[in-house]
Amino acid sequence: MEFSFDVDALLPERITVLDQHLRPPARRPGTTTPARVDLQQQIMTIVDELGKASAKAQHLPAPITSASRMQSNRHVMYVLKDTSARPAGKGAVIGFLKVGYKKLFVLDDREAHNEVEPLCILDFYIHESLQRHGHGRELFHYMLQKERVEPHQLAIDRPSQKLLKFLNKHYNLETTVPQVNNFVIFEGFFAHQHRPPAPSLRASRHSRAAMVDPTPAAPARKLPPKRAEGDIKPYSSSDREFLKVAVEPPWPLNRAPRRATPPAHPPPRSSSLGNSPERGPLRPFVPEQELLRSLRLCPPHPTARLLLATDPGGSPAQRRRTSSLPRSDESRY
Repeated sequence: MEFSFDVDALLPERITVLDQHLRPPARRPGTTTPARVDLQQQIMTIVDELGKASAKAQHLPAPITSASRMQSNRHVMYVLKDTSARPAGKGAVIGFLKVGYKKLFVLDDREAHNEVEPLCILDFYIHESLQRHGHGRELFHYMLQKERVEPHQLAIDRPSQKLLKFLNKHYNLETTVPQVNNFVIFEGFFAHQHRPPAPSLRASRHSRAAMVDPTPAAPARKLPPKRAEGDIKPYSSSDREFLKVAVEPPWPLNRAPRRATPPAHPPPRSSSLGNSPERGPLRPFVPEQELLRSLRLCPPHPTARLLLATDPGGSPAQRRRTSSLPRSDESRY
């Protein structure tokens, strides 16, 4: 695959490793590039064009490899360039291999679910004119050495028939473990993976660990002693004690007859929170005639005597005439 810019100067090595930053690799000494050239934009152009070519070769509706996807994920892309062909002195790109770690739920040979995070083959493409020349095996072998993994430890995302034949031919990967997702794993994938123990073995291990565990149990927390209920008084019966004392009415209302015996059934108290305090019994209503009779029997106040002595109209004779009125007229005043 050819480009309008100098690929050989942009990618100094035969196989270049690109990460999510898409930064151009270090340049070889003595290599010069024209000024004001955006090298990172050229890298992004290579990634986009390789992704489109791979999607077209696999008959995919949209590319799964692009510069924007590389920048938003922690994937690694191995780009293989052609050092022999130099059309117009600018070089060419043969293909690429994209890998990345993913968290997967896969089934083992016992059909048990396992949560793993293996290295996954996400996209693999070699230009159609350069296939069956050993370039794919060279690129794949370089990736295995760089990532330090074995072929049977990989998980392949939606592999094509060409990729499956490639793995079977060069790495003897033939028997697959059936999965419910789009990833394909081969026999031996779980050789270095952690297998959860069987339920019976897990239960026996926990019981055995509990028997020999020398760690002392945590001491129980001691709660403070509960406060006696007699010391706690509600607000209505502690701060309002004065309301329980019946106030003696003024004279002559205090001369009303009192109840001899308390009622057999006292009135029920309020059921609301903080019952109302008890009050004294209510006094009966005093008739008006009795009230007037009590007022007539009251001795005159010294001030009233002084006023009668100084009043010119208040002579003893007038007072006698007033006192000689019939009792029936007196009761009206």
